[in-house]
Amino acid sequence: MSATTVLRATADLSQKETDELTAMKAAVYPNSSPAAREWAPREWGVFVRIEGQLVSYTGIVIRDGSVNGTPASIGGIGGVATHPAHRGKGYAPLGMALALDFMLGRNVDFALLVCRVELVDYYSKLGWHRFIGQLLETQYGRPEVFSFNEVMVGDLNSPAPIEGTIDLKGPAW
Repeated sequence: MSATTVLRATADLSQKETDELTAMKAAVYPNSSPAAREWAPREWGVFVRIEGQLVSYTGIVIRDGSVNGTPASIGGIGGVATHPAHRGKGYAPLGMALALDFMLGRNVDFALLVCRVELVDYYSKLGWHRFIGQLLETQYGRPEVFSFNEVMVGDLNSPAPIEGTIDLKGPAW
């Protein structure tokens, strides 16, 4: 079976597509509490389908932030989800590759994602690097240091920082 990938602006999704994405995310993240944290809304998404069925999703956010006080365009990968019945088939890397290509074309400096600690090795194999500095974000309008998950970065139009301070100037994704 061949996978099809489509990059779409989330504002253009139909109600059916939104419901389909919500149902898949509930299967992937069954115990998540959306009210516990504020997450940045995804502006675009890569949808991977097999025979019309959504099997994987990669969310994209592009944000003006800073690195050590210097302005930077940061590409966020967030909400990565592959339906449990379709894991291990390369669908998430397929979606992420299209997302990163999209960011390259938009002159984004570097990419950033946050993940659970048990996924660090997985993302490392895909070329991501652990960020060992401080990530600043806002939660419900209050600045804070991000400590919820691990932070990983990837090179795009500039080398990604692996230490120092990244300020997202908004909630993480």
